[in-house]
Amino acid sequence: MNASIVNSRRGIRQRISLTAHKYIAILYVSIVNNLTYMVEVVFRSVFLIIFVYIFLQLWTVTYASRNLSSLGGFRISDMIWYLAMTETIALSLPQLTRQIDMEVRSGEIAYLLGRPCSYVMYRFAQYFGERIVRLVMNTIVAGLIAFIFVGPPPFTWQGLVAWPLVLLFAISIEYAIYFSVGLLAFWTEETAPFSLVINRLAMILGGMLAPLEILPQPIRGIAQVLPFSAIYNGPAHTLIRFNLGQFGALLLQQSITLAISCAVLAVIYWLATRRVSINGG
Repeated sequence: MNASIVNSRRGIRQRISLTAHKYIAILYVSIVNNLTYMVEVVFRSVFLIIFVYIFLQLWTVTYASRNLSSLGGFRISDMIWYLAMTETIALSLPQLTRQIDMEVRSGEIAYLLGRPCSYVMYRFAQYFGERIVRLVMNTIVAGLIAFIFVGPPPFTWQGLVAWPLVLLFAISIEYAIYFSVGLLAFWTEETAPFSLVINRLAMILGGMLAPLEILPQPIRGIAQVLPFSAIYNGPAHTLIRFNLGQFGALLLQQSITLAISCAVLAVIYWLATRRVSINGG
């Protein structure tokens, strides 16, 4: 009996190891492919220069016109660094919804579902690899431009240590949301309008354009419980103004949001795959 249990556990570990290596290989290939097209990644990062410059002019005028030294606890330098970080996250988002939409409409989804791996995890590995390359490049560009415009960042070592963790949660939540939107292609001819609505809500209520602290109530309260604040406002806030209590609250919010997002994704995915005939396409 003991030998049987040992062999069973060993087999489980081997299967887990093989599965992990499979998705790590997909992640590696995605990173290499995106590094191959580095010129395109750099070109996309150029938009950060424009955005950061526009935000600098906008908030400089706002602070000067109201004779403010800080707004919502943010000085002008803090505000620019905050916006540089939120735009870094926003502009590193791959065209996930469009990819899934095209695969569903072309019938390629039937071929991908027939592979010996989870379609959701296969796409996540590809998405994460592409996201890593874009995030690194965008962070370098945004950080350099913000440093030139407003000086050194107001980061603390605690914020720098905590940022990768909350960022991982943030992009996982974003993946679940946009993957779910992409799967709507099984029922609609075009998912771009849904993606556009999600993106605009994130811009306004996620803290992408301004910290949620400066929004009036009750809009601020509503925005803080929506998933978008856990994607943009939370990670940027952690990096700019780290607070241990707020960090713990953010992790709790992100965990709950990710669990709900994954549950919704699982339901939509189950319903969608029931509409696919693997043999017939």
